[in-house]
Amino acid sequence: MRPSMAADIGRARGRANVALGLLVTTLVFLLSTGSAAAQVGTVQLSGRVLDATSRTPILGAIVMPLGSTAGYVTDSLGRFELRVPPHPEGYELIVEQLGYASLDVRLPAEAPENFYTVNLSPNPIALEGLEVLVDRFERRRRFFQGPVRVVDQRRLLRSAGTTFDIVRREVPFARLCSGSLQELCAYRRGQQIRIELCIDEAPAYGGLDQLEQYDPAELYMVEVFDQGREVRVYTRWFVDRALRETRRLQPLSWGCR
Repeated sequence: MRPSMAADIGRARGRANVALGLLVTTLVFLLSTGSAAAQVGTVQLSGRVLDATSRTPILGAIVMPLGSTAGYVTDSLGRFELRVPPHPEGYELIVEQLGYASLDVRLPAEAPENFYTVNLSPNPIALEGLEVLVDRFERRRRFFQGPVRVVDQRRLLRSAGTTFDIVRREVPFARLCSGSLQELCAYRRGQQIRIELCIDEAPAYGGLDQLEQYDPAELYMVEVFDQGREVRVYTRWFVDRALRETRRLQPLSWGCR
């Protein structure tokens, strides 16, 4: 190769490297500013939820923007923090907890600068029924001969993805059954074990597609029996109906039927 040609190639490579470096720098800048802009584009709403009668904090209340399924579960002090887009006309929130009357709250435009207290009115009959129902769940789990894990509301609302994603995380060895696009199986010691899926005490006939339809915010609890041989999903709607109808739980030995 002639010296002049080699020099031209060297200069061309140098210009290409400089251009590539500028492109990478520009992309990094755009990504970082975009992330910062997304953070700047939201405000934080803070407050606490109390029992209107006893003035005690309510643990596990759901606070979410109107029209959204993504919310925040209050901690042991009843506190919540929500990041939402700024709105000049104020903010509408829904506050819910089983055993209490749901409440629509409207906060003013300056809400991000303040700390608010929300008072929920208890329903004594519903609260008593919830205690009974929770005790029945716990008693039924105690009679099961094997390990049981429970995913409560706090973990559910802080879980990313769908109910199917939650099941996959709780049963790490689960994958699609051989020859099926809907059923989940656990593989242990070379054996395929079909996972029995139940939603609100009934078989999940829709399989994985049905699990995909449920957002974690809709759920009350997920029970995982015997390291995933059986997974029971309960919606908040089911629990609310069970309280109103004083419904009894089926024995685990009956399965989901």
